[in-house]
Parts: sequence; C-alpha cells; structure tokens
Amino acid sequence: MKSIFNFKIFKSVIVIVAFTVLLALRALFLPKLNIKEGQQVRITGVLTNEPQVSGNRQSFNLGQIEIWTEKFPEYHYGDQLAITGRIKLTYLLINPKIEVLNGGSGLGSQVLRIRNDLRLLYQKFFPSPFDGLLSGIVLGDKSLIPFDTWQKLKATGTLHIMVASGMNIAMFSGTILSFFCLFFRRKIAILFLFIMIWFYAFMTGLQPPIIRAAIMASLIYFAQMVGRETEAGRVLWLTGGFMLLINPLWLFDIGFQLSFLATAGLVYLQPKLSKSKFFLFKFESFSSSIASQLATLPILVTAFGQLNLLSPIINLLILWTIPFILQGGILVGIAGLLWQNLGGLIAYLIYPLLFYLNLVINISAKINFTQMLMPKISWMFAVFYYFLLGIVSLKRLKN
Repeated sequence: MKSIFNFKIFKSVIVIVAFTVLLALRALFLPKLNIKEGQQVRITGVLTNEPQVSGNRQSFNLGQIEIWTEKFPEYHYGDQLAITGRIKLTYLLINPKIEVLNGGSGLGSQVLRIRNDLRLLYQKFFPSPFDGLLSGIVLGDKSLIPFDTWQKLKATGTLHIMVASGMNIAMFSGTILSFFCLFFRRKIAILFLFIMIWFYAFMTGLQPPIIRAAIMASLIYFAQMVGRETEAGRVLWLTGGFMLLINPLWLFDIGFQLSFLATAGLVYLQPKLSKSKFFLFKFESFSSSIASQLATLPILVTAFGQLNLLSPIINLLILWTIPFILQGGILVGIAGLLWQNLGGLIAYLIYPLLFYLNLVINISAKINFTQMLMPKISWMFAVFYYFLLGIVSLKRLKN
C-alpha cells in the first residue's frame, strides 16, 4: 500500500515538472517587445476579456501590454481599441489615450449585452450597495460597488465573493444539471450543461478565474460522460498548464494566481484541516476559508498589503448566504428579462440576505485591532513558504 501512495506522489511530481518544462519552452517562444520606459507607443487590438474594475480604475491587457485607465468611459469584451501613450514601467501604460475603433460584435458581444441588461436590472431592483454586491457575486462585475464598500470588503478579507470563480461555476452547474436531468438522460443533460457553463463564462467576461473554473468543470463532467474517474489535483494542473500554454501572461495575472492557488488549497489542504480536532474546522466554510487563505497568503499580502485575522470567522458568517444570493440573482435576472414585474417580485426574496451580508461586512470593518498592514515580502520568502506547503500537501497523499 505504501508503494502505491509513493507512486501517486511520483506521478504528481512528474506532472508538475512536465508542465514546468512546457511552460519554460513556451516562454522562450513568446515574442519579446523592444520597448523602453518612457517610449511613445501606439497599439491596436481587440479586448479578449472584460476589464478588471478596482475602485476608480479599470485595467486590461492587449497582448503583452497592460493598460491602467480611469473607470469611465467603460470598455468591454470585443471592443477594438487603439491606444497611444508612454510606457511608464516595463509593458505598462497608465492613463493613455484610448480610441474605440469598433464596438464589440459577434456572439461574445451579444452575451455581454445580456450581462449589461442584468446589471441594469439589479440597479433598478436594489439600492446601493446591494446592487453592487449582487452584480459582483453573480457577474463578477465590480463597477457598481461604491468605493467605501470596496474598502470594507478589502479590509475584511471578503473581496473574493466579488470574483466570479470556481464556487460560482460549481453552484451554477450543479443546479442547472439537476434541472436538465428532469427532462433528459444524464449524458444529454451534461451536453446542455457544457453550453450553459461557457455561456456563463462569456457573460462574466471570460476572466481568468472563470475560464479556469469552466475548463475544470468541463473536464470533470466530460469524464463522467465517458465513465472515467477524475482526481481534482490532476484536473487543476492540467487546466492551469493548458491556460498558460495558450497565454503565458496569465501567470502574472493576480486573478489567475489567486484562483489557481485557492483551488489548490481546497484540493490539498482543506481535507487535512477538516480532519483536525479543532471544532471550527468541522464547518466546511471555515476550513475552506483557512485553506484558501493559507494557499494565497503571499499573493494577498503582496497585492493588498493587509491581512485581517478575523477573516475566517467573517467568511464563516457570510459564505452560507452566497449560494442563495447567486442562484436568486440568476433567477431575478432571467425573470426580469422576461417580465420586469416578476423579477422585482423575486428580488424581495434575496433582499434580506443582501442586507445581512452588508451588515456583517460593515460591522466587521469597524473592528480595527485585527486588521494588520503587512510589509511587502520578497520572492524568496514566497518560494520557501510554498515549498513548505508543498511538503504538507504531498504528505497528505500518504495518509
């Protein structure tokens, strides 16, 4: 039995090494841009995903160039842009001149129009900041979130609920599959589910976290169709490797980093924590929150510069509401698009949940002594940290 577990570890190491070699080779063939800081550049291209909105800023990539600009005017998936500005840092343009050459068109643009219609419905049915919270949870759209609410989410360690992620896909796909299974055989229902998963991925703007989740869900359900067993860790590495082979620049995307590492925490660390004798770890939302935060700690500290020691408790208090808000928000949107009065009626059902969610965040944000400002950490510390986590994760396979 021991040799079997060792063979599993060996296979996991082989997979990781193989993908590392492939990514290194892929990076070698990535075109290098001959540009310098301060150089005037003009680039054109089509947005391949929705810009990320943070506070009063939106950011997106065109090829290897990252662009930071003001929140308005808004740019969307499918827009063809011409951007002129000076390089501030390597491959970064800040507040350049942006010209929309051609608005988005095609299927992706049509799906995003539905996204915008849903956002308008949420604004109509809910006051601020409830409309922003709902739009963030359902669509991953942060544009309606007031700045002070954004700061509270950041201070309480709950920003992750505003990101369309694997949790959204899991809850969304499970409900949809159960519905389709009422009318079709399971294999046919899974085919319809594939369509809905990728429709949802397009509607949320094809953000790296949702792409990762959509690919993983597709692989897992495809394995069910053909009668094969899947192991979440292998599916995660296969998905991450495939995404980076397509676009190596996603490796430097914070959304991709957090999504991949948080999922790795759920796969490798959460089962170990749930077996602990500490009573709070018996609550899945608590052990999942701790596992995700352990797996993403260096990234969180580097990206946000702060940490809330009460974050796991806060997440324990609010995470149970997210499935109901997500599914209710989708139902409000579908009903509202068909008949606004019906959508408004359903909106009353999730209003108390949004009120509770906002209340917990507001109260928690006032507890200052658990909020810690963290200094920037060196990459050597991050490497050492993940090396230790890797040892713990591999040790899990022996137990």
